[in-house]
Amino acid sequence: MKSNIKAIQQLLREETKKTVFTEQPAPLTTEEKLAFRHALKGFSKMGESVYGTGKLKEVIQNLSKVVETANRLVTEEADDLVDGVSASRQFKGINAALNEFTKSANEVMIHERRMAAAFEDIAGGIQKYYDVD
Repeated sequence: MKSNIKAIQQLLREETKKTVFTEQPAPLTTEEKLAFRHALKGFSKMGESVYGTGKLKEVIQNLSKVVETANRLVTEEADDLVDGVSASRQFKGINAALNEFTKSANEVMIHERRMAAAFEDIAGGIQKYYDVD
């Protein structure tokens, strides 16, 4: 209890005490200013990371073709009934995994579009005040 009271008294004695209404942000250091300029110069590179490249759609198409072809080949090559039933079960799981992958990839693409729109809003706001490369 005494340590809490001492800590409170020490806080009250500080000369740099500020209220919520009078507190102003500390001035930027030289390092912070340099980092800001560096970030502005690399702003377009940040954008490259945000915008989807469309490769995910390609991956989905290629995976779908691979699974479909593999399923057809296994079905054609399965000689006996046991192999055919086993392969059919296996490919039910594979198709379910492909559907889940496709669903997740579509969600990622939706989020990529949202991120791109938010990035454009940020860039537009920053560009009103600073030169952005």
